[in-house]
Amino acid sequence: MRMTPAVKVILIINVVLYVLTDWVTPMVPLDGHTDWFRNFNALHPIGGRGFVLYQYITYMFMHGGWWHLFFNMWSLMIFGNAVEQQVGTKRFVWYYLLCGIGAALVNQLFTWLGIINPAQLVGASGAIYGVMAAAAFFFPNAKLFIIPIPFPIKLKYLVGFYTVVEMYLGITSIDGVAHFAHLGGILVGAIILFVWKMQEKKNGRQEHYYYSSTHGSHYDKEEGLGGKMKEFFVGKRTPKMRVTNVREMNGSDYQYNERKRQENEEIDRILDKIRKNGYQNLSEGEKATLFNASKKMRGEE
Repeated sequence: MRMTPAVKVILIINVVLYVLTDWVTPMVPLDGHTDWFRNFNALHPIGGRGFVLYQYITYMFMHGGWWHLFFNMWSLMIFGNAVEQQVGTKRFVWYYLLCGIGAALVNQLFTWLGIINPAQLVGASGAIYGVMAAAAFFFPNAKLFIIPIPFPIKLKYLVGFYTVVEMYLGITSIDGVAHFAHLGGILVGAIILFVWKMQEKKNGRQEHYYYSSTHGSHYDKEEGLGGKMKEFFVGKRTPKMRVTNVREMNGSDYQYNERKRQENEEIDRILDKIRKNGYQNLSEGEKATLFNASKKMRGEE
């Protein structure tokens, strides 16, 4: 399975930190404790001894065992590659981290409400469930085989089923699994996807604006974390050029609309082929078409 850049880096970080946590640091006890590295990086309950803000990030790179790590990373590869190809590497990284942070906050909320007992939180599951939600959003009708079910299930139904199961287990189970963190990842992911969708519709109504990297001179550049977050939610701002005569740029209205219709039909055909046969079965020409369309959507051309 060919991995996208962010998925590959996230997987490597998780594996390296697991080896460090379970195999290396136990050989160097700290104050008589062999599990000190996981303890430093796991998310402690708010107000509890050992709670530090950086744990909202580090906890999602800690795991409680080999199988915990394996299933999370396997799910990341299955769903993360497709989502990263869809939204781009930078947005995918922000999305992944925000889903993980949101999952932790939701879990702590239910701890504060007394619904679940206070405990350290480790694992990428919250972020992974957010990625699964994104995969179901972008590819709702993609089919997966889930052992031991003998027939394929559409992704939208699979994620819906997982959501219901996590809600039920979160309320009834005392198995030590952070079910509300899983739900938190789905919830935060859904909110982000909704904002993206609304922004896409808003941009779609700006019919008289065309974007160019070589024409126009008006930039709204924002620096720092605030600018990065705004770029994450509303997309990358590009130079804008007001076009008052569409015919001068694109010929007649009919020719322009016909060309756009053909381009959209070709993109739909390629995406349908990906859903049926996988990205790896695309021709080089189809990959180039998809890549160029993606750049245009992100305002890079």
